[in-house]
Amino acid sequence: MMKKITCLLCFAMLIFVANAQTPGVSIYSNSNQYIEYIPGNLPLIISAPHGGVLQSGQTIRGVFYPDDDTNLPDRSCGTNERDDNTDILVRRIQDEIFAQTGGYAHIIISNLHRSKMDPNRMVSEGSCANGHAASYWSDFQNYINDASQSIEANWGKGLYIDLHGQSHTIPRIEIGYNITASELNSSDLNSASIIDLSTIKNLVSNNLNGLTHEELIRGENSLGELFQDAPGVYYNSIDPSGSATSYPGCGVSSGYRAVPSYSDYGNTSCDDTTPHSNSYFDGNYYNNRRHGSGDGTGGPATIGGGGNIDGIMTEVNRRVRDLGAPFDSRPNTLEPFAIDYANVILDYLTIHYNDFSEFNYTASSYEISDSDPTPSLTNGVSGGIYLSSPAGLIIDQNTGTIDVSESTIGNYIVTYSVGPNAIATAPNRYYNTSINVEISDNSLSVSDENSLSVKLYPNPTTGLINFQSNTQISEVKIFSILGQRVKTLEINNSQSTINISELRTGSYLITFYIDKQSVGSKLIIKN
Repeated sequence: MMKKITCLLCFAMLIFVANAQTPGVSIYSNSNQYIEYIPGNLPLIISAPHGGVLQSGQTIRGVFYPDDDTNLPDRSCGTNERDDNTDILVRRIQDEIFAQTGGYAHIIISNLHRSKMDPNRMVSEGSCANGHAASYWSDFQNYINDASQSIEANWGKGLYIDLHGQSHTIPRIEIGYNITASELNSSDLNSASIIDLSTIKNLVSNNLNGLTHEELIRGENSLGELFQDAPGVYYNSIDPSGSATSYPGCGVSSGYRAVPSYSDYGNTSCDDTTPHSNSYFDGNYYNNRRHGSGDGTGGPATIGGGGNIDGIMTEVNRRVRDLGAPFDSRPNTLEPFAIDYANVILDYLTIHYNDFSEFNYTASSYEISDSDPTPSLTNGVSGGIYLSSPAGLIIDQNTGTIDVSESTIGNYIVTYSVGPNAIATAPNRYYNTSINVEISDNSLSVSDENSLSVKLYPNPTTGLINFQSNTQISEVKIFSILGQRVKTLEINNSQSTINISELRTGSYLITFYIDKQSVGSKLIIKN
């Protein structure tokens, strides 16, 4: 009996471990579900430290939360105001990421109200010296560590975003890189001292387009400018007083205003390249510093603070976090904003990080007598799949090795892809790179008896095809793949050009004759 119980317990543990590693499936640090981690399979982490609602004796969104943990008194230090609805927003962002990629970002949420624990401050302030709160603080940080380690192991690099909310007078997204407002207002963002503390320091030396720090912060492909170019209208159609007008004096009609960015609409209230003297959250907070790639407070390289995971803090204005009736008197802006936010972040990853599937062969064309080529990953990560089109190329989906002798002559597109499937029926995964590969047979022995050889080029062709032989060819006949003769040409030469531009796209056999005797055939492809 004891042996059976032991086996059942082992089986239960195996099930638990399997579930704990499933992308998109929440795991929790304790039975009260205070700290939640949704493991992902994309090079992206998003945390929501201040949106939690769990606390004693309060009714939030129509739900009463009883006193379920007497060991967690209200904090007696620091700030206790929560970022309304960011816990919902991060889940809706995750939904859209899945809709676009078939995969998941790593999501970490503190479901505890900020009055109980603040995971975006040093542990002393975040827990106010309460041991139970400090334990949950550690759980939150350790989940980000786990996500960072997973991304570094599987992708080599990635992006961490700490999601917050604010209600500043100018309704825009404030994007923080641990660069102060005064530095944004007046300093050279390409100076070494600023780059060293920037939480996207790793990206400065590794972004795909060779952009400077200045260009990454407020250039045309900066995160702020991608928000400015997004399709949404919610920052610009609803001003802080609630009237349905554009924000006074700026004349912006689309996108989400964000600072810093490339956009300048006029005076200091409308210049989004820099905060000027307006309120601005600069990202100089614990999570962003610890888990970003700057030289600020952090741990070992594999968990941030100098590693390959860049950090950005986004503070989104209150007017894009409205839930609508029955929770808010304003229209629901959270749902459409979550869609735009997710797509902006995915675009940012693609522009600056996506060499995840780069590969190449040593040549672009192989003869059927060549050795079978195997590709190399120039920058791409391993574990993806190789697929080709159209049919006819014999390729190992795991290694990309092409069996040239068994492949049909022709031009092919080979695609290597990694990550989740973009849609359930898609053969390729989300990050993919395609290259052209040609299989040819430039030397055709058409008669062993006469030791005759013929070369054809180009093959495939769009119309003209050349041939050279080591003896005079008297005639050629061209047949469809079904055996119907479609063209006959008198040659009487060892080299010539054949025009098949009038033939339909497809495969044909060209047969060579010497003194009316067939001496061999070769497959040609008309594009």
